Amino acid sequence: MTRKSTTGMIAFYGQHVLNHSSNVQSTIALSTGESEYYALVKGGSTGLGIQSLLADHGINAAVTIESDSNAAKGTVNRVGLGKARHIQTRYLWLQERVAENHLKVVHVPGKQNRSNVLTKPVPGTQMQQTMTKSGYVYLTDRSKGQLNLLK
Repeated sequence: MTRKSTTGMIAFYGQHVLNHSSNVQSTIALSTGESEYYALVKGGSTGLGIQSLLADHGINAAVTIESDSNAAKGTVNRVGLGKARHIQTRYLWLQERVAENHLKVVHVPGKQNRSNVLTKPVPGTQMQQTMTKSGYVYLTDRSKGQLNLLK
């Protein structure tokens, strides 16, 4: 209805999920490549924030962003707007960070992109596979600790 796209993101440290989110983008994108680029900006911002937090605790961690969009990956690897004339310059900081090797963006096939379940409806089997790959566990019974709280 609003023509705004949804950004889905899952942040990992090794196999551990640190953060996940699904948000409607504040800017209306004129193409899917532009929308995916805005998602990379959000992921880059989150990744660098987590990297800084870990560095405060003496942990040196690299930031790698996975994306299934070749168009967004092309935009992030160039300098300047190129043909995408309507992207606001405030979003171009990511290009500089990638050029200076502060983070890298790699391609992942769409079916293997775990954040896809946060951006669009997916079949239940794909949701279960993604949740399992991400380390989530489905529990069918209440935990024993919760039963003690109910007494």
